[in-house]
Amino acid sequence: MIAHPSRLALVLLCSVSAASAQGIYAKAIEKAQKVADQESYGGQVSFPDGIAKFLEVSLTEAGATVPPPFVMSAGFAKLAEPLRAAGKGAAAEQLAGILNKLVTDAVPLAVQTVRGASGAVALDDLPSLRASRNALMDTLRKGAETKIKEQLRPLVLQAAEAAGLPAAFETFVAVSGANIPDTKAALTALADQAMNQALDHVFKYLERQERIFRNDPSRANDPFVKAAFNMLR
Repeated sequence: MIAHPSRLALVLLCSVSAASAQGIYAKAIEKAQKVADQESYGGQVSFPDGIAKFLEVSLTEAGATVPPPFVMSAGFAKLAEPLRAAGKGAAAEQLAGILNKLVTDAVPLAVQTVRGASGAVALDDLPSLRASRNALMDTLRKGAETKIKEQLRPLVLQAAEAAGLPAAFETFVAVSGANIPDTKAALTALADQAMNQALDHVFKYLERQERIFRNDPSRANDPFVKAAFNMLR
């Protein structure tokens, strides 16, 4: 049986000199709280349980966020500027609007794909996961990003088709007079850029949450998540 946190703190406190009692007392309370957290839910909490819950909650939250607008390339800007100056910027604005929508639409797709791929990455090596403030997400991304992109790319291409990206791109090319030898490859590159921006947005959210809970596990509302991040301290 795990001792009550206050009793465990008292035992540890009595084993040291009075001169250092204040500092040791604080450490004992912190250690006792970690033990209590790990014994939440009838002693059934494990580190993988807590991390799985962290990913479930944080990915759901990330899916409800709005990403930054699509970042246009310098080449696109060079083509769009004279069109706007000549009062013919509608094609450029339409294309930019569709690409912005595509990034937004890709965020829940990225969340779905990250959620599905996360189970294939081992996130239970505590020493390595204590190495940095984003070691958890760095490990997940390094282990799963290739698979995530393989699964996410066709979903984003479907979303691009549904959003009208091919037609908007063809219109922009025709109005701007741009020389695009392979329009299919150019469209795929635009969809890939939208995919990468959406995926970066999701991972940045996860990384931010990881840093918050590492700094202060008590900010986690779920006891599983709180216990897991206490184990990472």
